[in-house]
Amino acid sequence: MPSIERSARASRVGAAVDVGSNSIHLLVGLVGPGGIQPLVDESDLLGLGDVVDRDGHIPDASRDAMVRTLERYATAAAARGAESVTFVATEPLRRAANQARILEHILVTTGRPLHVLSHEAEARLTLLGVTGGTVVGGPLIVVDIGGGSTEIISVDDGSAGPVVGVLSTGSSRLTKALVVHDPPTWFEINALRAESRRLVEALPGVLHTARSPRCVMVGGTASNLVKLLPPAVGGTPAAGGPRTIELVDLPACFDLLSREPADALVTRFAVNRRRAGQLTAGGALVEALMARFGVDQAEISGASLREGAILAVAEADDPWPSWLG
Repeated sequence: MPSIERSARASRVGAAVDVGSNSIHLLVGLVGPGGIQPLVDESDLLGLGDVVDRDGHIPDASRDAMVRTLERYATAAAARGAESVTFVATEPLRRAANQARILEHILVTTGRPLHVLSHEAEARLTLLGVTGGTVVGGPLIVVDIGGGSTEIISVDDGSAGPVVGVLSTGSSRLTKALVVHDPPTWFEINALRAESRRLVEALPGVLHTARSPRCVMVGGTASNLVKLLPPAVGGTPAAGGPRTIELVDLPACFDLLSREPADALVTRFAVNRRRAGQLTAGGALVEALMARFGVDQAEISGASLREGAILAVAEADDPWPSWLG
């Protein structure tokens, strides 16, 4: 993955759509020397990960809903002046048995290809989005906890290449495996925490850094979980600073989740309804990962995969840069 040197050319509008396990997400942004200025940022919760878990493939009704969303987002991007829109997909399309047929249908219907990202390409685009393409000056861990999988990318310094680790579960799949109550019981919470520790401990040791790394978390799990933390810690960032999750505050977060059903979380904390029922599993993964990498604090970044896709395409002047495979 190349570092990006900002060009002096005029700013341009780029767009990317990410088809994930929980949602399909559109970002339209102005790409300039200072990074990406969002113009449109919206999502449609289709739950394709659950569909693939249940059926092993994407049935026609879900396919048609996905196509309608992609077409609507492409129209919205064009209306804001986007020169192009890049469609990418992650976990649900990686696992769908009818992937080839779905991709062909989307290309014929929309006139645009849907690129199914490998875990490594997904992680590298996420790293690009978080860093804005600048050289990493010290040890960095970037974590993306999705609904169906979790990607971890580790960078020690600017000279060594990133190392990618993958957990074949995320907040949705872990919830479905171990939780049946709303709110979850303490037995279920402790089962989630134990299973998260087991999975994280199996990650390759090469993901460790020599020094205590800066840890950045992206995606809906982290951005919704942080809303449950005390305002002085992560819920209300001071003077526009980064929102953070403190490892020491997660036990209190689990206590809250054991008492509040999902609907109450939506009302009290403005948590997304679909994600509300997955936050305990997400919190268990966050806790296990922070403990594994020896960090007491994790930043929450609003930039992630979509920003990375826009930057990669804009800077390469190529609809699909070769380094993405």
